[in-house]
Amino acid sequence: MTDEAIRQKYNKLHSEIQKHLFRLKQAFEKLGALKELPIAAMDVADLLNKEEGVLLLDQIAYRFSKLQDSLGRLLRAYLTLKGENVEHLPIIDVINLLEKFGFEITPEKWFELREIRNSIAHEYEDEYEKIAWTLNKIHSELPYLERLFNELQL
Repeated sequence: MTDEAIRQKYNKLHSEIQKHLFRLKQAFEKLGALKELPIAAMDVADLLNKEEGVLLLDQIAYRFSKLQDSLGRLLRAYLTLKGENVEHLPIIDVINLLEKFGFEITPEKWFELREIRNSIAHEYEDEYEKIAWTLNKIHSELPYLERLFNELQL
């Protein structure tokens, strides 16, 4: 892949992540207007009984999943543009390389974010405690994700 093609990929991913972060923050602002954050299990039950609440929770789940997926691809594109050959490296090696370069990311943190993403994908609507925990965890990770995203600017 040419440098120009990689740069275009980087720019597209950068734009996607910016959009996902913006929408996530918007969704949490709306959620905070409806329910006090951190959210409790009984609040999740209430939200899931209202169309607006379901749409809001779905948006948070969708945007976080997309953000986490896009971020993994952005990490690779960033390192490739910096001259590193990471195309065939497992994500753990990509993370270790970024950590070595001084980025605020560790394999443990990456897998924690991945666990949150997987948790979203496998939740059932009657698991209010688990949904509340996941929502609160996503909300608490937003500042970190923004910092990491900003570190990845070219």
